[in-house]
Amino acid sequence: MGLTPSTFCAIDRGLWPRHTDTTLKTLFLLLAAIFFGTILADAQSPSAQDAHALKLAVQEALGDFDTKNYDAALKKLEDIVAKVPEDPFVQNLLGAAYTKKKNFEAAEKCFDKALEKQPDFFPAKFNKGELLFLQRQYAEALEYFQKMLKADPRNELLQFKALLCNLQLGEKEAAQKILKGIKYPGDTPAWYYSQAAVESKNGNKKKALEYVTGAKYIFGTKTELFDETFHDLGIALR
Repeated sequence: MGLTPSTFCAIDRGLWPRHTDTTLKTLFLLLAAIFFGTILADAQSPSAQDAHALKLAVQEALGDFDTKNYDAALKKLEDIVAKVPEDPFVQNLLGAAYTKKKNFEAAEKCFDKALEKQPDFFPAKFNKGELLFLQRQYAEALEYFQKMLKADPRNELLQFKALLCNLQLGEKEAAQKILKGIKYPGDTPAWYYSQAAVESKNGNKKKALEYVTGAKYIFGTKTELFDETFHDLGIALR
């Protein structure tokens, strides 16, 4: 998301929607430039030493995410938020950590705080929908992602999530309609994983695996966010 990833996942129009294929760590590194700039603006005249310490703390938290040490990431991020509570990037990142710990209520509060500060902050907006998806509230998640798609109809990540919601709801025709609108080969693995999801739903796991294998060959590690989504749904292709 991711993301998310699937959970994160997942920036303004110049970053997130054009890079929804990035892995969680890479995505947060893209956002780091925004964060480090707002540290200086939001903190009360931080010294260079304080700003450097905050930067290192964020990098360490990102490292914890990369190694799936979410307890450590959560602790570091709570400390960072105490210093810069108004920063949307940090609030979103903290929400991502809470999501990984399945504390969805705390996660949503963080995303809401990020959006209060920056209403058009795509990661937090996407992650609110992802919370519904992860809690298997597929009808609500579909409605949420459809609203986002009205503002950004060519966003491949949003198309992918809406397609998955329809499949989970048994709306195969609606899923096929979305699939036809996803760009091929696309800027992300969305087309390949959408095809795989449809084939898997139809019981054609061999064909689904072929699509996933093709995506991995073309996009490499950029498929991690999509792999996480399949894992969350229990789609096992091997």
